[in-house]
Amino acid sequence: KGERSFVKFHFTPDLGIHSFVWDEALKLGGQDPDFHRKDLYEAIDNGSFPKWQFGIQVIPESREDDFDFDILDATKVWPEEEVPIRHIGEMELNRNVDEYFTQTEQVAFCTSHIVPGIGFSDDPLLQGRNFSYFDTQLSRLGINWQELSINKPVCPVMNHNRDGQGRHTITKGTVNYWPNRFSAVKPAKPEEGGYVDFPEKVTGMKVRMRSKKFRDHYSQAQLFYNSLSPPEKTHLTEALCFELDHCDDPTVYNRMVERLCDIDLELAQAVAESVGAPIPKEATTPNHGRKAKNLSQLEFMPKVPTIETRRVAIIVADGYDPVAYNGIKVALKAAKALPFTIAPRRTPIYAAGEDKSTGKGVTPDHHLEGMRSTMFDSVFVPGGATSIETLRKNGRALHWVREAFGHLKAIGATGEAVAFVKDACALPGVSFSESSDVVDSYGVVTASKVEANGFKEAIKMVKGAKGFVDAYTFAISQHNGRVLGMVAWDERGAGRVV
Repeated sequence: KGERSFVKFHFTPDLGIHSFVWDEALKLGGQDPDFHRKDLYEAIDNGSFPKWQFGIQVIPESREDDFDFDILDATKVWPEEEVPIRHIGEMELNRNVDEYFTQTEQVAFCTSHIVPGIGFSDDPLLQGRNFSYFDTQLSRLGINWQELSINKPVCPVMNHNRDGQGRHTITKGTVNYWPNRFSAVKPAKPEEGGYVDFPEKVTGMKVRMRSKKFRDHYSQAQLFYNSLSPPEKTHLTEALCFELDHCDDPTVYNRMVERLCDIDLELAQAVAESVGAPIPKEATTPNHGRKAKNLSQLEFMPKVPTIETRRVAIIVADGYDPVAYNGIKVALKAAKALPFTIAPRRTPIYAAGEDKSTGKGVTPDHHLEGMRSTMFDSVFVPGGATSIETLRKNGRALHWVREAFGHLKAIGATGEAVAFVKDACALPGVSFSESSDVVDSYGVVTASKVEANGFKEAIKMVKGAKGFVDAYTFAISQHNGRVLGMVAWDERGAGRVV
């Protein structure tokens, strides 16, 4: 219609939005720096194609100045109460690359590459990147980086490019400019799909400055903090305390506490007490108290509980209970979760009553020293007297369960394994099963006695489930869901301290 609107793009994952807890993120960064890309690759490779709902927020040009913040300030959100999100499509990743270097390392993104219907706003961050991204690709991949297979347009393009290192296209004729005396290679007309830049009308003085609204540094920081859930506020506070504890100069953490007083007084006081700064008595900028939806991660839980793509470690040793082991493994696979067998060694592990001379056994995916609990979403320990006796003597096995508990992950145990898990997770308020009844306490799901028919493929993940598999998988679904390389906490387990 020839009308101009400002648009924000939103991609909301179907499996929810999640994060690592602080300690887990620090450890995993050293244990497996490639964890995120492996997680994405693994999900696609197993047929659990990640999907995002594509939504847009639209502000007509006529309303650009109607807000108390500058809509072109990239550090600001557009509150959904004022500018609703409209979902108009879906994005799915359903194939991994065939060759990593040519298809991933050499891919070149450029903010200046747009299609008809999309133009450039006056966002100063975007304007800077329109130059820097293109310049980066020139220095990183060479003058003809757009000729590389991964970057080359699928349709034929006449861009008048010629010569230079890495040129692949052979252009016929001698003309690479327009207009020319041959009337050759005419640019595409708008009706033919040619790009048309919106004729923006500009008035006013041209000076190097930002609008006054850019100077509001605190109102949206307050909006964001107010919108977080209690567990998220706790994690944010602990993250600030962790980083500021590394500062030896009092000026740094004293001034940081002063800035936090512009956001929330209680937050500033909690951080000040932890890091040794003077505890403030009053806020320097009063908190307006407003909130906005969809700023807390807890508002992005999947519509239906799911454990798809969740990585579950099953810890066993010789003499494990084959009924519980096989039952939970089948149930997890049926729900599109990814079970991994972890043991003290990587050579075959034998179930209770299994004759080692048969040479069968189960070959573990990893041994306890080769992996850590940080790389999994949940830990399950099946019973078996001999197996548990071995694991109770293994400090690393105990550490696996205790660390997973500390990171608020769902933990399951049956039979003799309940006592083992109790050793790792025994804290005031945490209870454990002492009979065939299933007990779910702070995400630790236990059943001292479980029958073979208690394990099933048809899972009903519901709160308060009576069956062990249902209760355990629901605990996983509500917690620590690693989705394409991201994990979450939940309100149920937020109060744990180890």
